[in-house]
Amino acid sequence: MVLKKNDQVREILLKPIDCDKSQSKVYLSENRVISGQTYYSSADADMSDFAIGFYEIIYKEVLKGKPILGRKGSLKNSEFAGDTMNSFNTIANCIPGAGKSSRQRTEKEEWPEYLRGYQTQYHCLANFWILPMEIGRTTKGKFNKSIKPISDYMDRFLQLVKSEVSYNDRDREYFKSFSGWNDFVSKHFLNGYLDNNQQIELYSYFDEKGHPNFITSALQKIEQRATCIAESEYANELWEYFDELKLFY
Repeated sequence: MVLKKNDQVREILLKPIDCDKSQSKVYLSENRVISGQTYYSSADADMSDFAIGFYEIIYKEVLKGKPILGRKGSLKNSEFAGDTMNSFNTIANCIPGAGKSSRQRTEKEEWPEYLRGYQTQYHCLANFWILPMEIGRTTKGKFNKSIKPISDYMDRFLQLVKSEVSYNDRDREYFKSFSGWNDFVSKHFLNGYLDNNQQIELYSYFDEKGHPNFITSALQKIEQRATCIAESEYANELWEYFDELKLFY
């Protein structure tokens, strides 16, 4: 069955990405997207060449049509850097048997199946967005002590943005790109992170037995964002981008 363009775009948005700086192109291998990276720092899927091209399409209004990277792979503007929304290590650190930190991480065979599945899936375009460098890639969650520890949890970070940053930090170029909370939600395709009352759905406050539920919620939100992007005004341009890279088969 031939998929519609929107479905094809959604499918690629959910493909796991492996970043390999030795690669000079983007291609599919065993149902994963392999991408090189021009960004100067260590290999990271959310700053891979594939992700950069994605950002420059869906955030062209926020970026005012400017590229993310400058000369020699540096950020052209540190206000706009790629970042992962729902992360892996924070949740893995809480799961018995997986190791209490990335340095202590055990072999995958020792992880519960739901954690292995999440680790395979979470590095995808539908789970990537752009943030100021110091908020996203370096000190996310360390600049506000009035909210419970964010610890890299997406729902808690959105609470921070809504309650403080989007209204009080209007001097930042990044936040000047949004007229307010609703515009922030719209431009980041975050409707799946809101409940029926348009409030941020909190899904990271789990009990000791709730880790599978957290991962189920996180994956669901990644899929919802993929659908939202695939049905947006950028769908055709994304399809052309993916088609040019020969990612459809």
